Amino acid sequence: MKKVVSLALISVFLMLGSLLLTPAFAAPVIKRPMGIYVATIEGGVPETVDPAWCYDTASAELIFNVYDTLLYFDGESLEHFIPQLATEYTLQEVNWTSPEGLFCRYRYTFKIRQNVNFTSGHLLTPKDVEYSIERGMIQDRCGGPQWMFYEPLLNSWGAEAWNIGTATVPGPEAELVGKMIDHAVESNATHVWFNLAFPGPYAPFLQILSQSWSSILSKQWVNEYVIGTLHRPEWPGDWPDYTSWLAYHDPAVSPLDDPSPIMCGTGPYKLVILDYAAKYWTVERNVNYWRGWPAEWPAPPYPSDPAKNPTPAGYVDTATVTWAYEWPARSSMFLAGDVDFCAVPREYIGTIVGQPGLRCTYPLPVLAVGSLFFTFDVDPATPYGTINDYGVFTADGIPRDFFGNPTWGIHTRLAFAYAFDYTTYLQTAFLGEAIAPATAIIPGLVCYDGSIPGYTYNIDKAYDEFSKVPGLVGTGFTVTVTYNTGNIPRQRACEKLKEGIDAINAKYHTSFVVNIVNIDWKPYLGAMVRSQLATFIIGWLADYPDPHNFAFPFYHSEGTFAACQKYSNPTMDDLIKKGIEESDPVKRCQIYHDIQVLARQETPSIPLYQAVGRHFERDWVVGWHYNTISPGIYFYNLWKWYYVPHSEFPDYPPYDYSNRLPEDVNYDGKVDMKDIGYTCKSYGATYGPPLHERWHFRCDINNDRKIDMKDIGFAAKDYGKTSSVWAPPP
Repeated sequence: MKKVVSLALISVFLMLGSLLLTPAFAAPVIKRPMGIYVATIEGGVPETVDPAWCYDTASAELIFNVYDTLLYFDGESLEHFIPQLATEYTLQEVNWTSPEGLFCRYRYTFKIRQNVNFTSGHLLTPKDVEYSIERGMIQDRCGGPQWMFYEPLLNSWGAEAWNIGTATVPGPEAELVGKMIDHAVESNATHVWFNLAFPGPYAPFLQILSQSWSSILSKQWVNEYVIGTLHRPEWPGDWPDYTSWLAYHDPAVSPLDDPSPIMCGTGPYKLVILDYAAKYWTVERNVNYWRGWPAEWPAPPYPSDPAKNPTPAGYVDTATVTWAYEWPARSSMFLAGDVDFCAVPREYIGTIVGQPGLRCTYPLPVLAVGSLFFTFDVDPATPYGTINDYGVFTADGIPRDFFGNPTWGIHTRLAFAYAFDYTTYLQTAFLGEAIAPATAIIPGLVCYDGSIPGYTYNIDKAYDEFSKVPGLVGTGFTVTVTYNTGNIPRQRACEKLKEGIDAINAKYHTSFVVNIVNIDWKPYLGAMVRSQLATFIIGWLADYPDPHNFAFPFYHSEGTFAACQKYSNPTMDDLIKKGIEESDPVKRCQIYHDIQVLARQETPSIPLYQAVGRHFERDWVVGWHYNTISPGIYFYNLWKWYYVPHSEFPDYPPYDYSNRLPEDVNYDGKVDMKDIGYTCKSYGATYGPPLHERWHFRCDINNDRKIDMKDIGFAAKDYGKTSSVWAPPP
């Protein structure tokens, strides 16, 4: 009976599909058919090529394309993984005590893939995995990602939690920490295992292992080339006395970056050049990539028969990312087809959306927030503005504790919060496609509390708060607010803050001065880590979708942002520790409620925007998919072809790498029941959040982020037609 209904529906779908496609224009010839060119915002330079150091999206995008991790996210899912360098894993309750007395209740064990080569020619072994993770924990650079390993493995936030001293004068606990790191990750000839001292299985652990900081390096390459040939100060991977590791702890710069960037991974691409002067990097296809070409994933929504999954038809030989162009130049290049992916400022989307040959994917839910941060103790050596001694006010500067004074610092922070016009800012900078959350625990996260009141614009209240700071109103101040070059929403935020402060001056005849400075991404991050930015605006993209991943970096004294700000509150630290350890969902959300209330009271930072995402690409790009915590574009799944289901053209260029069947869901050169079946299987699914279990981006034929009758109609429209399959152009 079901088969009869399905066949009857097809005739209806055929009629429906004929009404769904509206001819637009003849498709132009594809430029650079085997290459991808990305124009990102000016100033978007990678800070590092070192996976252990990397904690920014510009760096992670490059690293993801050169290195592999043990696991990787399956398409757009955050909960389903595909095996990469690990072929399988287990989680066991072991109740094991390490030689130095660290009790470990749980253990993750991974079987490592065989016959995988690094681009240096070295063969991957489990020792490389152990080395890579331990190397990162040893490095543990200030403001870096290694807290995500220390927390599950050593139940701590970093090496500095112990009295480790320095390489010159090791502290009494340096040997202990070295041994704990050594025994946290172990390996044999076939497997690697992680011993967790955290009081629980640590739910985000697999997601952490799927991110850029978990990329695997070759231990042999490091010893033979980085240390042996280049003579760089890199950890060799041995433990002669369990204190020598201190020589490699928290370096000023990664040995893989200084004096020039070097990379060696098992990933789908190899670094050709990273040119900071010319402002671009290029990777080329690793023809010997162990997974092969073209890509074999991501598959449709977790089907039971992998052999029937669609496989991407093509691939990209070279990819280039540049940050050399401001918006007018980027816009012209994008419209001309000289750019395949383009960073489009929100305020200019009206000039792009609907233009021939361009595609905008919208809406995209975003697990990210941009915030204005206050540094509680500014380094007086900063080149960005005049910083006086504690409590010393002058008209041309601010005291170093301007935002962090324990008595009146809260008033300057609240004054700045009241001086910002959130409604106008979101409308102008994001065209209303964003909200200003009350805290860093944003919508889309478990335990988000919408009852926490957000910040509001009120210059009278701002002046009242400034008036509560002794000596401030009569003296005035000059403060420097900063943003990273090329980030227009953050530039507009600085301008909006300045407008609010100027409005206070106009009404109350005060002398408050705001200077706006833009800084390129790499020095911006460096100055932030050194506490040299009195205020700074920066975004946080989820490492994993859990409130702890926002509470810790924003509000814990050792968190990524809080440590740079030198913000510390023991009550907050205790709440955050309890929040990640609590397994009862009701009790856990009560803890995060308390965190959000305290964060609103303390105001160490002000969330400015959580935007709805948009993605822009040329319509000849195939295979891009959206993962809310992916740091950038992953090129392995891409190719160029006029296949895309949402390329609604009446005409296609006459060359072999152009498929004339927009409804060919499985890329096999024909539209048949498989294509309709894949789409029907995902019927009713939406991207979310939360992500529907049956969602898959390939089945969203009309690209509206939901799978419904329109998509089935598209798939049925060209039923029975055939076309050429993808082949590399001559």
